[in-house]
Amino acid sequence: MADSDHPLDTRHLRDPARPLGRHLAFPFRIGSDGRCAAPADPLDHVRGEVVQLLLTAPGERPFLPAFGAGLKRLVFERNDPVAAGLAKATVARNLSRWLGHRVTVEVLEVDASGSQLTVDLRYRVLATGEVRGMKLQGEAR
Repeated sequence: MADSDHPLDTRHLRDPARPLGRHLAFPFRIGSDGRCAAPADPLDHVRGEVVQLLLTAPGERPFLPAFGAGLKRLVFERNDPVAAGLAKATVARNLSRWLGHRVTVEVLEVDASGSQLTVDLRYRVLATGEVRGMKLQGEAR
């Protein structure tokens, strides 16, 4: 039996026009062709995955309890250099664990100034080599 005849061969599913693969749109919806809609821009899809990872609290997903960096809960924590260091370590660990096959972290800076915590992240999308960034800021209440 040739490799291409193997029942688990997925080479026919790979599309060179979609280096990041095929994904469902978020939020889920049906496309104009009656099939599941796909994200309009694959790079925006990766950005969405990063945002979901950063803002999801550990334990929030019932069947994936370890998923999430939990940045939203830091609003209720003390805001000092120790908390900023812990936040940086948590974000770096989670990005590596859950999205390491999609992105590499280029720059990750976490700053605690006054009542504001700022996370500045720049990452490289592995499939395209493009560098993207985002800045998340939160103030203690």
